[in-house]
Formats: sequence, structure tokens, C-alpha cells
Amino acid sequence: MSVPELTRNRVATSVFFGVQGFAFSLLTSKVSVIQKQLHLDDGTLAVLLAVVPVLAGAGSLLAGAAMRWATSAAVLRIAEPTVIGVLIVVPHTRNLWQAMPVLMLFGLAVGAADATMNMQACGLERRYGRSIVLAFFGLWAAGAIVGSSWGALGSAVGLPLSVIYLVAAVLGIAATVYSGPTLLKNLRDETIVKDAEGRLPSVPWRPMLLLCAVMTLAYIGESSVTNAGSVYLTKGLKSSDSLGGLVVGAYTLGQVLGRMRGDLLVQRYGAVKVVRAGAAVCALGFVTVVAAAGPYMALAGFLIAGLGLSPLVPQAFTAAHANDPAGSGVAVARINVFNYLGFLLGAPLVTGLWGAGVSHREGMAVPMVMIALIIVLAYAFDTRRVPLLPGAGDAGATPAVGGAETVPTLGS
Repeated sequence: MSVPELTRNRVATSVFFGVQGFAFSLLTSKVSVIQKQLHLDDGTLAVLLAVVPVLAGAGSLLAGAAMRWATSAAVLRIAEPTVIGVLIVVPHTRNLWQAMPVLMLFGLAVGAADATMNMQACGLERRYGRSIVLAFFGLWAAGAIVGSSWGALGSAVGLPLSVIYLVAAVLGIAATVYSGPTLLKNLRDETIVKDAEGRLPSVPWRPMLLLCAVMTLAYIGESSVTNAGSVYLTKGLKSSDSLGGLVVGAYTLGQVLGRMRGDLLVQRYGAVKVVRAGAAVCALGFVTVVAAAGPYMALAGFLIAGLGLSPLVPQAFTAAHANDPAGSGVAVARINVFNYLGFLLGAPLVTGLWGAGVSHREGMAVPMVMIALIIVLAYAFDTRRVPLLPGAGDAGATPAVGGAETVPTLGS
């Protein structure tokens, strides 16, 4: 492949990552507004919010299954406009029964888009021969910041939710429709490559299990911050609601900062060292949160946690892709499911402990311990010995997940 063509592929994939973060943030930042609109109590809302990641996991698995006859580009070009397009309908639902099918569609589409976006990102990384995945996740986080900011600005100037979501959906759909044709397509690492005897390649579960565990632990940490962090500030540290609302912003800012230079660190030091250091920094962030005497120190801790956590998930996708030498996309779809498992477990784990009488500080120490476990599991990211099967990927491209000695190579 030529460098200009790869650049166009990379820009298109970047657009999809940004739109996904933008859409997801717009929906989650308006949960309280939607709760009032649908007249839901807290218990029903909790069940409804749990349904979305469960369906997202199903959507991810369906996307993996679809790789037997479709390409990741084809699925992504349908899934992502669906994710952002659903926002148009949400403000017009008036009760749980109207909202449920809309949110079910949203969950399935989010899972399918997440899986296929990461297939695209990992396929590009294989062609570049060096780490580039963290930059995509940085754009996801940047999109999330823009989404929540647009939602806050729209509310501040008195725009109804229907207008806020309509403007966002029109822009997001236009961006994905325009960028879709330049995604990676008709390439072997987008579709399952059969061997000479017509058999489908086997994706080993054993090395994947540790990576799946890391993915789950990482998202337990993230979910604890995004769903329980503001409660910790307002109830545990007695801060104002306005300061509590800054938790997700501080955490996301840390992720953006970490992912801006994260790929260079992976290229220089290798994935294992970067993941181990990231887990240690994230655990230190949670230590700061737990030890905080006031909300400002806790916000600094959440920023540090985001900085440390920033390389873990992108590198997990890259390592999973390396365990799938034929580039079928199945491994990426599998590990993506554990994203939603961690999301489901994180906040209920912390808030459940609070409900059982555990102090707010002790409850926030739980994700700290779980993130620290990743330091031990980081050796699973050493995938330098995974071979690239003959005929898989482009000539001249090498998997770029193992260590500092990987050299940038582009197929011509």
C-alpha cells in the first residue's frame, strides 16, 4: 500500500473514533435529563443502564461473527451512523417502553462499532509496523470532551434536548458517511482467511484470557471513576455538585494527555513496560483519590488515574490482534466484550460496597487494588513471538506490539 493511501485510511478511522466518543458522551452526559423525561426511578434507571453494555457486548460478538462474510469497513459504515442517528429519536420517547427498543438498538450498534473500529485500527497498525493505536483512542477521548461540552453549552443557552441531539446527529452522520469510503477495505486482515484446505483459522483462547482479564480490570477502574467518582466527591469529600461534575473531565483530560505521546513510548520501550508503568501510575492516581483531604486533590488523582490508564485498553486490542495472525478480527471482537463486562462490574462494585456500610474512601480503594493487579499481568502483552501467517496482512508489514526493536515498515 502507498503512504498516501494509508494516510487516508488513518484519517477515516480517526473520524470514526472521534464520532463514537462524541455520541457516547452526549448520551451518557444527559442521563439525568432522560431519566426525568421518562419518569424513571433510580432502580429502573440502573437496570436500563445495565442493559446497554450487555447489548453492546452482544453487538461486538455479532460483529465478530459477521467477519465470516463481511468486512469491518462495511459493518462500521452501518453501525456508526446508527449510533449517532439514534440520538435523534431519544428526546421524543416519553416512557420506558418507547425508550427501550431505541436504547437496545444503541447498545447493539455501539458494540458493533467498537469492535470494527478496533479491527480497523489494528489492521492499520500492522501495516504501519509501529504503534499508532493510542492516538485513535486519544481522539475518542477528545470526541467525548467535545460531546459533553456541546451538551453543556446547548443546555446553558436553553436549547431543548431534541435540538442538541439533532445538530450532533447531522454532523456525526455527515462525517461518517463522508469518511466511510476511505476506510480499510478488501484487505485480508479484514476478513477471515481460509487455509489451503478451506479451514477457518483458529484464534487461541489461552493467551487471550490474560488480556481479557486486563481489559476487564481496566474498565472496572474506568467505570468506577466515570460512574462513582462524582458521588465520592460530593458525598465522601462533601464538595459542591459543580466540582463533582468535573471528575469525568479531569479523568478524560488525563487520558488525552497520555495518548498524545503514548505511541512513541510503546515504540521506544515496548508494550509490556508501558502497560506496567501505566498500571502503576493509575494505581498511584487512585491512592491520591483515596488519601485526598479535599476535592481538588481528588480531582488531581482522577487526572493521574486517567493518564496511567490511557495505554492499557489500546494495547490490549493490539495484543489481541497479534494473537490472531490471520487477521480475522475475531480476537478483537472477543476482547471487546470484556470492555463491557468491566463497565458493568465497576460502578456497582464500588457503590454496592458503599451501600453495605463501607466508607467512601475504602470503596474507592477497591479499583486501586484491581488496577495494581495489571502490573503482574502485563507480561501477557509480550507478543513478539506471535508469527504472521503467510499471506496474512500486506507484504512488508510487521506486527508492532512487542518491543522497542520493532521498526517502521510500510508495504509499497
